[in-house]
Amino acid sequence: MDIVGRMGPRTRGRKSLGWLTAVVIAAPCSGTASAADLPATPGSLPSVFASAQTGDTIVLGAGSYGVFRGGMKSGNVTLKPQSGAAVTMALDFAPASNITIEGVTLTEIEIGDARTKSITVRGADIPGQTTFRTGELQNSNILFDSNVHRDFNKCAGCGEGRIHLPENTNQPSGITIQNSKFLRGNSDGIQNGSNGTRIINNEFANIRQVDGADGVHADALQLYGSKNTLIQGNWFHDVGSAIMAPDGAEREIIEDNVIQSTNPFAIQLGSDNGSIVRHNTLPDGACEFNKRCGIITLGSKPGLPGGRETIITDNILGEIAFTGGSATTAEENFNLLAVVGGRGLKDVRGKPTYLGGTAPTSYAGFALASGSRGKGDASDGSDRGARIGAVAPAAGIPATPVAVGPPVIKVLTKLRSIGKTRKLRLLVKVSGAGTIRLESSIRPGRASDRARSRHSRAVITLRPRVLTFDIAGGRTIVFKLKRSAARALARSKNASLSVHSYAGDSRTQRLRTSRLTIRR
Repeated sequence: MDIVGRMGPRTRGRKSLGWLTAVVIAAPCSGTASAADLPATPGSLPSVFASAQTGDTIVLGAGSYGVFRGGMKSGNVTLKPQSGAAVTMALDFAPASNITIEGVTLTEIEIGDARTKSITVRGADIPGQTTFRTGELQNSNILFDSNVHRDFNKCAGCGEGRIHLPENTNQPSGITIQNSKFLRGNSDGIQNGSNGTRIINNEFANIRQVDGADGVHADALQLYGSKNTLIQGNWFHDVGSAIMAPDGAEREIIEDNVIQSTNPFAIQLGSDNGSIVRHNTLPDGACEFNKRCGIITLGSKPGLPGGRETIITDNILGEIAFTGGSATTAEENFNLLAVVGGRGLKDVRGKPTYLGGTAPTSYAGFALASGSRGKGDASDGSDRGARIGAVAPAAGIPATPVAVGPPVIKVLTKLRSIGKTRKLRLLVKVSGAGTIRLESSIRPGRASDRARSRHSRAVITLRPRVLTFDIAGGRTIVFKLKRSAARALARSKNASLSVHSYAGDSRTQRLRTSRLTIRR
């Protein structure tokens, strides 16, 4: 069995939506007018939208509106049904800007063009496919919030996901998908090949393989050539395969998710490059293939690069399995494992106790009960597993990160000095103005004195630092270490320092991972 999955070729061509409608270009706004409610029908919508100004709401009468192509507006215009009206339309935005769609049924959506900005779709029923042309969209400020994506079956020539993000550029897409439901159907919930998309606080349910027609694999979330994705606070339940990335993922952040899949391999990372998997809950139980649930797999397919530098910390799971090919981890620690013990010094084996009992029926039910294994002893002092109620999932549309070049980092302190002062000094140089976030950890080397048999080599996690530079240049930063950490470093022959740097103060767009040696 190929436990890291398979994937057919991506569909990149632009698919016609099949309806005819007028192309609407917004007329320039003149003067300042107060916001107004503007009634519209299927026949009058093009002219009403053309006349709408910033702050106006177009109130839609019942009916089918065909394809709405929108247009470029200088400020936000909202479209929503009048009370009790059933409104159906398709969207084809290429380009469009400053449009909010609320509470309608959307049979199909396609959004592209680099000029498309500031689009919101909220509270919609979406039985059709949504395609983002993410090879064109950059920092697009698009928000999909509180929608229901349901019952979509992949068609011949379609992309695989009911939300399909097929390409990426060197800039973040600017797309956030949040607070939504992905239900039923014979297709992926989301198939993501984009850069920097945020998938937060969603529910994926009853997504299961029906058949293999047209290359369908029906994963709840498939990463396919994506990078810098934030997958946070989602609840996967009654799904076959949850998070699948068999063909490569890069610098993804997968955190605070609860994953109840019938496939035992809940998170599958093939040819991964530097992703972070932390604070997820993968409950134990009986799964398919006569295996226990909640396995994270690392590996690579034949002919593809090996996985490297994956970080797996603070999770509740069954086990971490290395499959075919090759894969290495940068850090594996503080996990609570139900089936096979981990390799980290702070990994423990056992099972947690949940507030929702032995079989919680909600995301909130997977919060740890008082006295549970893993309660309050994660690397950051919180609970292992999803930090339910302690760390709220990110919300809203992220600000475009302040981009600077990857920083150059130099160690200014030796181990002997750290033992005396308990301070680590780093020189951080950047090539331009901007803000960066640093996440750092140190692994002590072997003891300099062989007699010290109890020498600790546990990973030392440093507090994140956010640095703002007004101009290009360098800055010395100082980390104050705990006494026990300084003692472990003072006894070491050397130590390895890992510094992950991100654009802005977020944790989504990684600039560089620096691997440095601290010497005696």
